[in-house]
Amino acid sequence: MKNFLYKKISLLSIGMLLWKFLVLPIKSFALDYAPLENGVFNNFNTGVDQSSGQLGVFLGQAFQFGLALAAALSIIMIVWGGVKIMLTESVFEKDNGKEKIKNAIFGLLLALASWLILFIINPEILNFKL
Repeated sequence: MKNFLYKKISLLSIGMLLWKFLVLPIKSFALDYAPLENGVFNNFNTGVDQSSGQLGVFLGQAFQFGLALAAALSIIMIVWGGVKIMLTESVFEKDNGKEKIKNAIFGLLLALASWLILFIINPEILNFKL
């Protein structure tokens, strides 16, 4: 019975987090859609000059998306580890939940460290203008 309750709560919390961090930003981005003009994209309110080079713009947006995805997945894993700690009685499963939280925080710090290293070397690197 507890295993079923654990699965139900974890699936519900993962679904809510996915809705918050993946679906809602996509819906708000879709509302800011602007059609193509003269073969180049509009700015989409990002402040990036989209006509400077399509590959550079793509790499910049892919890098930002990767960081956002890493943050969202780490939050999901932290919540999952916390739910596992709360709902299990076994000491080994509680240690497994703590290890999940530690690994999620380490992964998030690793992803943010990549941005920080690039920013310290040269802040213009993150503009991805080719």
